[in-house]
Amino acid sequence: MTALTESMFVIFDQPEFSFKKIKENHSPEEVADLKEKFKAVWQVWKKVNQTVASQLPTGEFAKVHVESWTNGWNLRDHYWASYRLASLADYNSCIGVMLDKKQLQVYLMFQHYKSEQRQGTPDEYNQLLDKIPEWANDIDATRWYLWDKDEMEFSDHMSLTKYVNSRDAQQQFNSDARKTSFLLGKFAFRGKDQVNNMEEYISSVIRQLTPLYEELKWKYNRDVK
Repeated sequence: MTALTESMFVIFDQPEFSFKKIKENHSPEEVADLKEKFKAVWQVWKKVNQTVASQLPTGEFAKVHVESWTNGWNLRDHYWASYRLASLADYNSCIGVMLDKKQLQVYLMFQHYKSEQRQGTPDEYNQLLDKIPEWANDIDATRWYLWDKDEMEFSDHMSLTKYVNSRDAQQQFNSDARKTSFLLGKFAFRGKDQVNNMEEYISSVIRQLTPLYEELKWKYNRDVK
């Protein structure tokens, strides 16, 4: 059981993430110390997600992908992991888990990065929008939000409650989201929401998202029973 702490958010309060620029303004010792702080939080992050993956139903999901704490040239300004249903392991849709300076979020998404190397189109994925109102009947919508790919990471997104209760908001959002793709997830905000068990928080949201995510399995793999 791992608590989400302020110290995990603090590392992302950096003014600069480029190694080149960091080295211009800090001593080698300071750079080494900064790297160690980032890596220490990432090690916790990696273990949390590996534990979550081990607790999901056997065979339901492919191996979790935990993005590295650096891309070689920069420190990450967030940590990210992705979960894919085993039957959709080669498709662009996935459940993402991200920690940044503002929040922990678990969300359904279409991964546009290197999408040409995987299967599935944004239009096919966006058909899930029609399923959201019915799916939402089975969850507590508190801290759930929707946004489209082009919204900035730290923008205030539309609440799921507003989406399902306002036909106008729903139609406008769907119209905008279909130009790119939509994201749907639950947030734990820094300084507002206490998460004493990250593993349980992440796995519970994944389980809630799975019925909606599985709708794609029947669309893509019609021979799967």
